[in-house]
Amino acid sequence: MLFLSALAIGVITSLQNGTVELTATDSDIASTTTDMGLIETSRVPDSGDFVNVTIQERPSMWDLYLNHCPRWRPINHIFFQVSNVFFLLSFLAPHTPSGLIWLRVALILGCTFSGLWAWSIECYLDAVLWNSAFIIINFVYFAVQFYLMRPIKFHKEIEEVYVALFKPLRVSRRQFRRVLMCMRNVRHLKCHELYAHEKVTKVDSLSLVLSGKLVVSQNQRALHIVFPHHFLDSPEWFGVSTDEFFQVSIMAMEESRVLVWHRDKLKLSIMSDAFLQAVFDHILGRDVVHKLMQVSETMAVSNGHLPNSYEEGEDKPMLIVKKAGDGPGITALLNRQLQATDPNAWRLGRIEETDHETPV
Repeated sequence: MLFLSALAIGVITSLQNGTVELTATDSDIASTTTDMGLIETSRVPDSGDFVNVTIQERPSMWDLYLNHCPRWRPINHIFFQVSNVFFLLSFLAPHTPSGLIWLRVALILGCTFSGLWAWSIECYLDAVLWNSAFIIINFVYFAVQFYLMRPIKFHKEIEEVYVALFKPLRVSRRQFRRVLMCMRNVRHLKCHELYAHEKVTKVDSLSLVLSGKLVVSQNQRALHIVFPHHFLDSPEWFGVSTDEFFQVSIMAMEESRVLVWHRDKLKLSIMSDAFLQAVFDHILGRDVVHKLMQVSETMAVSNGHLPNSYEEGEDKPMLIVKKAGDGPGITALLNRQLQATDPNAWRLGRIEETDHETPV
């Protein structure tokens, strides 16, 4: 831009000095001054006629640029040099969150030294005011960016959920915190306490097991077990409205903690973010496939049921297993499901398989 401006000024100057017309009598003397500071005189002939005098020898446009500084001024103060060094560093900032911090800090320092140079060396008030405005603007952007980059920490149980499910899918902590803002509560369940009752509890939430284990049953028949970091109602996420009811019952097998989201609020929150939508569809879809595999294996055995009363004491058996000749029974199946996740975490007592009913 500076080069183009200087070029335009040179063109205008050369056009203005192109032709000089002089008019004088026979006793007049015409004098002109060239652009290089030389005085050229010419005498009008005695004929008394008007004569046009044109100066032919004048400096070219390129001479104006090459010789406009016959002597360079001394190098500016150290404040001027340091400010330009910081401006140079700001141009080299990478396009990353930390690079934006780098950019703003370099600009603040560059404007600071530029303002000091204008204040203490050159005494330019306008330059001081401009640099002060630049410092304020960049400081505001720096503060906002620094606030956005602050570390986001979660509770220990929530942190484990983030690391296990969301972090591998490149969900940022800020995005996960946005998901947590839709949380209803963290529900604590005692052993044998019902979380959802079949055809009674409405499907108005999305629940994730933080700790403990829960059993899912239908018509008092155990289907599968839900372990930590698995969802209780992932099948209901797809195509089931909040006005419908659970088709299964969910009961705690031990003291458990469940993270409960507002289902509709969560869907509205992630609706504007295609990435979070894809993440939830992936996580919940994988959870549904895992449950279907468990249910398929359980239904193949199909000889376990729950007692009629869920309010029986802890000394009562949770599952009644009937020995069938066509399979190992649901006891072995549920134990295999338990051992697949945590072989030492589940103990309901000794299991003795006989030809009669065996409590588990």
